Amino acid sequence: MKMTNSNKFDTHESFYHGLIKSKLWLCEELETAIYRECLTKPSLHILGCWDNLLAFMLLTRKPTFYNTVHGYDINPEAIANANKVCDMWKYESPKVYNHVQDVNEYDYSLHANSIFINCSIDQMDSNNWYNSITNGSLVCIQTTNMKDPEFPWFIKQTTDNLDELVNRFNLSNLLYSGVKNIPYATNGYKRYMIIGTK
Repeated sequence: MKMTNSNKFDTHESFYHGLIKSKLWLCEELETAIYRECLTKPSLHILGCWDNLLAFMLLTRKPTFYNTVHGYDINPEAIANANKVCDMWKYESPKVYNHVQDVNEYDYSLHANSIFINCSIDQMDSNNWYNSITNGSLVCIQTTNMKDPEFPWFIKQTTDNLDELVNRFNLSNLLYSGVKNIPYATNGYKRYMIIGTK
């Protein structure tokens, strides 16, 4: 979760235009991939989930698609907000479990029949999270072409274009790759996404 200039967490930033547009795009293309691959009730693992609005959106759209949903974020305040956003699925299925966790320090090979989503790779120090995912798992990865290491972006890994993202992760079966323009008068950017089998 990002900090504002007053050093307070901006609890509403994930609802901003560009982030919602990017998540809707992800929902649409991930659902298409699940149909195409004939996946039945996979569990979802959303890495760097922030307040896990993505889980909310996916489960509102297609609740019968999924088994359990796990969200991971290193920030305890983000996870506290995620538990509020996903409160519905404490009582209804599929269940959502949000974890305070450094995603680069967790072994995802323990999770079979799962889809792994990471929309925050540009803000992460490494790709150790990807290395621990079992080959054959479906992954969905988003990033941007932003380069600013300072507030509000905190970019640690830059991506100049879609081909660079495709080559970095080198999926064994690339099901989807695309670019979404987020146009603003100033500070517009591009978001890149790939979906496929590791």
